[in-house]
Amino acid sequence: MEIYLVRHTTPSIGKGICYGQSNLPLAKGYQKEMAVTMDLLPQKLDAVYTSPLVRCRTFAFELSENNIVDQRLLELNFGDWELIEWKNIAQNDLDHWMENYVDSAPPKGESYKALAERVLSFWNETIQTQHEQIAIVCHAGPIRALLAHVLNLDLQDSFKLVLDYGSVSRVDINQGHFSIKYINKT
Repeated sequence: MEIYLVRHTTPSIGKGICYGQSNLPLAKGYQKEMAVTMDLLPQKLDAVYTSPLVRCRTFAFELSENNIVDQRLLELNFGDWELIEWKNIAQNDLDHWMENYVDSAPPKGESYKALAERVLSFWNETIQTQHEQIAIVCHAGPIRALLAHVLNLDLQDSFKLVLDYGSVSRVDINQGHFSIKYINKT
């Protein structure tokens, strides 16, 4: 089984703003960026799974009109911090969260550990299917959590993985063994 983990292309939002589950459109000209990413994917996919957010669904629809929306692929819920500039979040609150983001959550949000648990629930179901080639169009948080699982990394260390907008990571599963290939756009 080949699983292509596709991060959505650049969203339409200013720099320095906290967004996770906010439903943002893609930036103007996204078609050009998307075309580059699509060239990294196989022509025929057995299934396309997507986060319900429009920045992922727009991309997934280009891959297949019959994509499967799954809530478990949502980005981290930043709760009260959604759409707030990072510099405007109380420094004490931000420092506390950043020191232990794996287990702690922003106010009314979720921890990275909670994100990983829901994404792994999706993963464990998906790898049981009979599909040969699938794409999962989602966000950096879920992709990092999945790659941490496959690579046997601590969640804390998953942020060392660089995932640009429109990046693709391919996970091959053969008789229960995983191998990973990062496919760069350049």
